[in-house]
Amino acid sequence: MVNVLLKHEVKDYSSWKVGFDSEETRRSAAGITVIGVYTAVDNANMVTVLTQFPSVEAVNAFVGDPSMKEALDKAGVIGKPEVNILNPM
Repeated sequence: MVNVLLKHEVKDYSSWKVGFDSEETRRSAAGITVIGVYTAVDNANMVTVLTQFPSVEAVNAFVGDPSMKEALDKAGVIGKPEVNILNPM
C-alpha cells in the first residue's frame, strides 16, 4: 500500500465536491481508499486529498487514465494537480 497526497486548486469547492463524490465507484473499483479531503485555511478552493492505493502501479494507472483529465476538467480543477506518492513508515 502507498499513500497519495493530491493537491490542486478548483474553481468552486462545492461544485468540485459533487464531481469528486461521483467518482467513488471508480475509486472503489481501483482499490482506492480516501483517508481525508481538506481545504487550505486561507483558500477554500485549494483542495488536498489524502488517499491510499494498493500500489504505485495502481496510482500510475489511475492518474494516467485519459478519462481522469476529463473528470478533473468537469469538476473545475485549475491547472495540473500536484501528486505525491508516499510510503507509510
